[in-house]
Amino acid sequence: MAAVRRLLLILVPVLVLAFFVFSRVRAVEATEAKQKAEAGARKGAAASVEVATAESRPIVQTIEAIGNVTSEFTVNLSPRISGLITTLQVREGDPVTAGEVLVRIDPNQAQAQILESKANINESRSRLAQAQATIQASEVQIETNIRQARAELASAEATLQQVRKQIEGRVANAAATVRQSEAAVAVTKAEKNNRTAELTGAKATFKNEQIRLERVKGLYEKGYVAGSLVDNATAALGVAESAVRVKEGEVESAQADIEAAQAKLEADRTALTTTQASGQAEIQVASARVAQLKSAVTAAEANRAQSPANRANVNALQAGVESVEAQLQAAEAQRKDTELSSPFSGIVTARSADPGTLATPGQAVLRVESTDSLFIIAAIPVTDSARVRPGQPVTIRLDGSTEAPLQTTVDTVVPSANPSDRQVSVRMRVKNPTGKIKPGMFAKVSIEIDRTESTTVVPGDAIKDGSVSVVLQDGTTENREVKTGKSDARGIQVLEGIRPREKVIVLSYSPIKPGSKVSITAERRPDGTRKLVDVPKQNDKKPAEKDVKK
Repeated sequence: MAAVRRLLLILVPVLVLAFFVFSRVRAVEATEAKQKAEAGARKGAAASVEVATAESRPIVQTIEAIGNVTSEFTVNLSPRISGLITTLQVREGDPVTAGEVLVRIDPNQAQAQILESKANINESRSRLAQAQATIQASEVQIETNIRQARAELASAEATLQQVRKQIEGRVANAAATVRQSEAAVAVTKAEKNNRTAELTGAKATFKNEQIRLERVKGLYEKGYVAGSLVDNATAALGVAESAVRVKEGEVESAQADIEAAQAKLEADRTALTTTQASGQAEIQVASARVAQLKSAVTAAEANRAQSPANRANVNALQAGVESVEAQLQAAEAQRKDTELSSPFSGIVTARSADPGTLATPGQAVLRVESTDSLFIIAAIPVTDSARVRPGQPVTIRLDGSTEAPLQTTVDTVVPSANPSDRQVSVRMRVKNPTGKIKPGMFAKVSIEIDRTESTTVVPGDAIKDGSVSVVLQDGTTENREVKTGKSDARGIQVLEGIRPREKVIVLSYSPIKPGSKVSITAERRPDGTRKLVDVPKQNDKKPAEKDVKK
C-alpha cells in the first residue's frame, strides 16, 4: 500500500502538468489559425488609420507644475496669560468672522490686578501732588530771599560808592588846605630871606658908615675937614644903625610868620591824616557791609541747589505714578488677553483644548485659516524660473474638483531656489467666495509663458521627417512637406503645407503609400481624446462611433 501511495503522489502531479501543457498548445494553435484567417481577410483591404483635424488656434507655451492650496493667513491662537478656559464653543470646521471672540479665560485675577493698580495710582498721585506743592512753596521763598538779599546788597554797594566819594572829597579838601599851608610856609620863608638880605645890606651900610665916620674924624682931627662933616657922618651912622635895628625886627617878624605857617601846615597835615584814616574806616565799614550782604546773597542762591534734589524727588514720584499707570495698562491688557478673537474671517482647522482646561501662555488653543483668499504654491525647476514673471496668466485644475479650471495670474516668484531640490516656488492668489476650495488640496498648475495667436496646428505625431500624410475627400492619402514653427503640449504650428480643417494621419496600423486608400478607425479630438469609428459593414449606412480617452 505504501508503494501504491508513493506512485500516486508522483503520477498525479505529472498528469496535471501534462493536461495544462496540452491545453496551452491547443490555445496557441487556435490563435495562430485565427490570425491567419484575419490576415487573409485584410489582404487587399484599406489600411486602418487614426486621423486628426488641423485646427486654427493659438500656440500657448506653458510650464506645468504641481502645487498645493494654502491659506493666505494662518494663525495659532494662543493666550498670553495663564488661566482657566471658561468659554470655547467652536470646533474644527466651524466658520468664524474677523473680531469674533472664540476663547474666554477666567478674568478674575486680571480684574483684581486692575483694582490694585488703581489704588496704587491714587496713592502715588497724592504723594506727587504734596511734593509738588512743597517744592513750589520752597522755591517761591528761596526766590524771595534771593531778591531781598540782592536788593540789600545793591543798597550797600551804593552806600559804599557814596562813602568813597564823600571821603575822596574830604581828603581832597584837606589835601588842598595842606598844599595852601605849604605854599604859605614857602612864602614866609621867602619873605624872611628877603628881610635877611635887607638886614645884611643894612649891616653893610652901618659898617661903611662907621668906617667913613672914623675916616672923617681922623681927617677932622688933622684939620683937613670941617666939623660938620663929622656931624654928618655921625648922623649917617645913626641912621644906618636904626636901619639895622628895623631890619632885624623885620627878620624876627618873618621868622615868627614862618613858625606860624609851619604850625598851621602841621595842623593841616594832621587834619588830612585824620580825614584819610576816618574815611578809610568808613569805607571798611561799608565794604564789610557789602561783603556780608554778598555772603547773604550767595547763601540765598545756594538754597537753589536744593531745587534739583527736590525736582529729582518730584521726578521720582512722577516716575512712580507712571510706573503704576503702566501696571494698570498691563493689567487692563491682561484683562483683554482673557479673550482670544479671530483676526480674520476663516475656518477653525484645529482645536487643542476644552472648557475647564488651564491655558498656558504660548500654547495654541485654536488654529484659524483664512478661506476668502487662498494661495496656490507650486515648485518649478530653477532653469524655468527666468521665464516666469508676476502677472503671467495661470490655469489651475484642482484635483478632485468638478469645477471649471481656475484662471489667475502669477503673484510672486521667490527669488531663491531650494538648495535641496533646486526648485523655485511660484505663488498664485485665487479668490474663494463660495468656500469650495479647501486648503491642502492638490493643484495642477499651467503657467503661460508665451502665446502665438491664430495659427494652424496639428498634433506633433502627425509630422514625420518634415512631412504629413493628408487624407483627401476620396479617402486616399497625399504626402506634403510642411514648414513648422512653435509648439505647445497639444500640437505643432504649421506655417506652410496644411490648411485648417484638413485631416492628417497621426497613427497607421500598416505602412501607407501616397495615393493609397485608407480606412479611418479613430479620430483624435483637439483635447487629446479619441473618437473610435467602427468600420462600416456592407448594409451599414454610416460607421458607428464611440468615445475613448487617449
